[in-house]
Amino acid sequence: MLRVPIEQAKEGMILAHGVPNPKKPQHALLKNNFKLNEETIERLRKLRVYSLWVKYPNLDFLDDILDPELTTSQQKLYGTLKSHFTQAQSFSLAKVNYSQYTQQVSQLFSRLLTKYGKTAIYINELFGEADDLFQHGTTVSYISLLIGMRLENYLVHERPRLPIHLATDLTQMGVGCILHDIGKLSLPEEMRGFRLTAQDRGEPEWQKHTEIGYEMIHGGLDPSAAQVVLNHHQHFDGCGFPARKEVPGVSDVRVPLSGKDIHIFCRIATIADRFDGFRYLPDGTRVPTIVALKRMDNPGYAKWFDPLVVKAFRQTVPPFTPGDQVILNNGQTVVVTELVDNHPCRPIVRPIDLDKAQQIKEHDAKNESPESAAPPAENGNGEEKDIKLHLQKNLFIAKIGDYNVTNYLF
Repeated sequence: MLRVPIEQAKEGMILAHGVPNPKKPQHALLKNNFKLNEETIERLRKLRVYSLWVKYPNLDFLDDILDPELTTSQQKLYGTLKSHFTQAQSFSLAKVNYSQYTQQVSQLFSRLLTKYGKTAIYINELFGEADDLFQHGTTVSYISLLIGMRLENYLVHERPRLPIHLATDLTQMGVGCILHDIGKLSLPEEMRGFRLTAQDRGEPEWQKHTEIGYEMIHGGLDPSAAQVVLNHHQHFDGCGFPARKEVPGVSDVRVPLSGKDIHIFCRIATIADRFDGFRYLPDGTRVPTIVALKRMDNPGYAKWFDPLVVKAFRQTVPPFTPGDQVILNNGQTVVVTELVDNHPCRPIVRPIDLDKAQQIKEHDAKNESPESAAPPAENGNGEEKDIKLHLQKNLFIAKIGDYNVTNYLF
């Protein structure tokens, strides 16, 4: 299979995985083995679907990357969250069964541990709208779990009062993350979509969403989950909010938390929250991962994050991941097949021919690669030619779909 940017999708391609509805991610828009046509492709573009997984020969090793069960778990979380907190009942907290979140996040966490272990990398398949509060919470929860899995020793160090098996249990962090912005439901609708920047921290009324959210769920969640709701905007350098720490010797004066006074779950949630926010431009357009990562490198933001959490985040969310279809500066279309340590923007790639994805017949797609497809590029040993970009300094990734990423490489 092959991940194809929506700009490169062509009539005749056959889906290797279903496509969730961006407006209702808990529902499938298209099913596996659906054959694309121009009308459907245009509809997907209008719905802001950014990429598709399609059938493609000789890339079977990529089948293990996308776990349908993980996607289903995310969709289930989204559906639960949205059904509990509709506008009509957003403050009817007696109706909210918080234990259901704990159960579902626990299942997601267990699946991640079983499927990927410490090698997990971020591949998000839960499409949604930029201003979708529930999609955002679900995504932040997923990313935070992946980051936390790389921080086992750090979690034990930061939670010394707990036995190791409890200190490294990320379930409550995941629950706090899916609910971290729930206080925004109390804000005027025009304020909910505000995006925090280094220059603009938002109006005091907007900042209050953390405390409002905490009051909404306080007593219904585990204290560590509630901490995430209250303190996910605390910054490592002390420039966040809300003001929670008393100033010694000064009565009635409080300042924001800083450094390790911030709960480790909140430090993880903060970076996942910012990353998901940076994936969207002010007009709601989603940008490639590498663009979001470059935006986070801004010195105005870098000081917000715990350096050890940043390191785990970078390992979890690389600029390119296996299965990504990209275009080199020489115009060649390739697929990322393997990441290279210390060269995150120069992975190993393999030339592909998108016409192959159109030539796959439906009965072949369900069984084996099409005989009619043109043979892959080969070397003298009959193996496909992989390009090691870290050794080919004259070549680099220039585009993802129609988006030029040349100025974002690092």
